[in-house]
Amino acid sequence: MALMELYELTRLVQEYISKNYSSALLDKNRAAEIRSYIGKYLYDTGYTVDGYDTKPLVDRLYSEMCEYSVLTKCLTDPDIEEINVNGWDDIALTHLDGRIEKMKDHFFSPSHAVDVVKKLLQHSGMIIDNATPMAQGHLPNNTRITALKTPVVDEDRGVSVSIRMLHPQRVDRRNLIRTNSLTDEMLSFLEMCLRYGVSFVVAGRTSSGKTTLVSSLLGTMPDSKRIYTIESGARELSLIKRDKNGNVVNNVVHTLSRPSDNAAYDITQEDLVAAALRFDPDIICVGEMRDAEAHSAIEASSTDHTVVTTVHGGGGKYAHQRIAFLSQRRFPIDMKISLMMAALAFPVVVFAHKLEDNSRKVMDISECVVNDRGALEYRTLYKYHIRRNVTKDGVFHIEGEFVKENAPSDSLCEKLIRGGVPTETLNKFRKEVVSI
Repeated sequence: MALMELYELTRLVQEYISKNYSSALLDKNRAAEIRSYIGKYLYDTGYTVDGYDTKPLVDRLYSEMCEYSVLTKCLTDPDIEEINVNGWDDIALTHLDGRIEKMKDHFFSPSHAVDVVKKLLQHSGMIIDNATPMAQGHLPNNTRITALKTPVVDEDRGVSVSIRMLHPQRVDRRNLIRTNSLTDEMLSFLEMCLRYGVSFVVAGRTSSGKTTLVSSLLGTMPDSKRIYTIESGARELSLIKRDKNGNVVNNVVHTLSRPSDNAAYDITQEDLVAAALRFDPDIICVGEMRDAEAHSAIEASSTDHTVVTTVHGGGGKYAHQRIAFLSQRRFPIDMKISLMMAALAFPVVVFAHKLEDNSRKVMDISECVVNDRGALEYRTLYKYHIRRNVTKDGVFHIEGEFVKENAPSDSLCEKLIRGGVPTETLNKFRKEVVSI
């Protein structure tokens, strides 16, 4: 047996397969065949790598040639939510429970890392090179990729990548409650709002659980409800349901904005919001408001369509300020009017947050009532109260509880009644305020 470095053996195997079995490399259905050729090469040459048995070595070499190197297993691991490549030799994994760990394996070099990222981006037709050192793309199964390379990042690091996976099978109300992200009553309240015509926005920073919550809520809607989703860059929502025979049973249209080298041919989220109104939707979901589409979303909600969306920002008034600021990019009117329009369009604000212990919580659900003078009055309906932060044996712990602080206003209840909410259902949320 002859010990070799993995990088050098990978190069030799690639040359061997390309020279003798190049046609197999072009056929995705011949994976088993390629693996057998790799195994034959290792047997004939006696080459091996320290720390690898034959089968794991064949799998690793195949992954280097035909898949995504050290990232391959992570991309299909249902327990991993996010992969952060900080540099070619530094990869951090975020698990569904918030735990972060560093991978033992890494790329061979900065250039090797860039080559693998280029292969990942090919799925969405995106290119990353010296002229375009920043790119965003997606993989199948709701995986979003944002990548930076030199000269944006240091040359000795090569590349920096954020890969975020959404696991639809894990995103349901049971798991949200099990992980104590919010209570059953809070979740039921938001489901009632969405089902019976009250638009709302979920605010929070990146990785605070905004999309997870929205996906769960949309997944509980009756199959007869027509849902139209709008996303930018990569599709994270996956709402289509099928029966045992493979037939689609619900009523969903997924759309994705499309940039173009010629700005005249861009299809923006704003364009898709305008198009949504022609599809007679029951619910419009704008995956994330980032730009002038905020104005179109306000317009859609103001015309009595139910709109659910997310925005980067804080809860309550801070979310409305962010939405108003974004809408000003389209129509720079008086800020007070923009704020009032945002509050009328999205009377309920949900604030999601990732805490220091990596848990995700709905910190509060608030309602905004616009009074007769046009002033905005905020009232908290539900809130997570942090009682104590403490470190035990080097582990950070948060002690807190969810509290119901106010019942929904009469105006919100009237809107829900117009939307058809059963009186018995609504009365559950009109009860006197108690700790929950």
